[in-house]
Amino acid sequence: MLQPVLLACVALSSPLPATAQLSRAQPKPITTDVKDAGTYHLASGTWTRGASSLLATVPDSLYDNTCTVGMYYGMGDGDVVWDSGRIPSMTSPSGNGSLTGTADYWQVEKFYIGYCSFEPLVTSLDIGFKDCYSACDNTGTLPQPDYAFSLLNVPAGTASGGLGCWTVTISLLNSSSFFGISPDCDGVYEDNPTTDSFGWSWTQSIPTTGSDAGPIMAGDPSGFFPVSGQVCGGVGDGTFFPGGGPGPGTGIGVLDQFEVGNGPTAPGCYWFGGYSAANPLSSFYMRLSGYWESPFCSGSPGAAYCFGDGTGALCPCGNLGALGSGCANSGGSGARLTGFGCPSVSFNGFGLHVSGVNGAKPGLLIRGDLEAGGGLGVPAGDGRLCTTGASQRSQVQVTSVGGTSFNDWNGASMATVGNIGSVTNFQFWYRDPVGSPCGTGFNFSNGWRVWFSL
Repeated sequence: MLQPVLLACVALSSPLPATAQLSRAQPKPITTDVKDAGTYHLASGTWTRGASSLLATVPDSLYDNTCTVGMYYGMGDGDVVWDSGRIPSMTSPSGNGSLTGTADYWQVEKFYIGYCSFEPLVTSLDIGFKDCYSACDNTGTLPQPDYAFSLLNVPAGTASGGLGCWTVTISLLNSSSFFGISPDCDGVYEDNPTTDSFGWSWTQSIPTTGSDAGPIMAGDPSGFFPVSGQVCGGVGDGTFFPGGGPGPGTGIGVLDQFEVGNGPTAPGCYWFGGYSAANPLSSFYMRLSGYWESPFCSGSPGAAYCFGDGTGALCPCGNLGALGSGCANSGGSGARLTGFGCPSVSFNGFGLHVSGVNGAKPGLLIRGDLEAGGGLGVPAGDGRLCTTGASQRSQVQVTSVGGTSFNDWNGASMATVGNIGSVTNFQFWYRDPVGSPCGTGFNFSNGWRVWFSL
């Protein structure tokens, strides 16, 4: 029971940049339900709706500041806002509010945002990330993000311009937009937010209804601003958030300050009050999740081959798929298999992801020592079989319309089924019983070849 108070003391006593000039920002109350919009797939610009995207099975949490306080920050048209947090490195000391991290490098697969808007129905947002961010350095110039993402036509207010508030999961899978991030900026904890923080920026890129739209506020490590039905998990160490199990986290490195520029709001550094004048100690809603990866891993996650898009051998009944995918299925595009992470037994960070398959279909991975048909595959079902030689099959897994990730092989590391020191080939087989282009009822993705090391 004492832990939240101790954590709050750490947050309040975190050193601020000596040159920072803080102005008071006025929070806006959230007067409507905050709805979960689902997952926005950046690669395709499509959505997966349904159950809460935040509580679904996800990769490791790098940073979690999603314990809401019932308020949001109303930005001006064109304002760019920068906020910050900390992902602990393995050199961070143990102790209250400054727990030791669990990895030296992370590959971000998803991020989660929360916001409110009066924009009728839809709006567009620009979100940026910076690996090393010196919060409120008083230079008068906002930083440029290392990685930037444009989110088009995300849900906003009501049709008549009433307030709408949302949480959205942004999936980077299959988008070539994965990005890496180093804990404590350079992997070394220095107990200084100017050298230990990462940053993220927020811009409403197509505003038309004026100000008063912006990110939801979150944090509240002491729990002074409870939200009905919400059980928060406390400050975390990068992958674990104590006190509330899988519930929302209250972030680490929260400074109760943010930077504004480029718009009508007077540029500079702002804060919400830090538990004074009935205001919360808060930051903006943000969560990062991904996979542990070592910057010292020299292995590539592999390369695709054996396509059904017309660049190689023909598909069985002329059913060409989308570029980089297998032969077309009943959904039209064909299944696409991609690899991610570090293909090493030591680092254990490799996985595979398949997209372009209709949801709720049984499928499994095939691995083989050799490439069939000289790398072009051989006709099989509605597609082409790409692997041959000594083979293994994974357990059957039901597909999701938003894509299916394989982070292990039947409970073991993917690397343990690889050919250490030589190429291993993977492919995804799946049922396609309704509308199968060639009438066989099953199909294959493209192939994926990867070299595993110790």
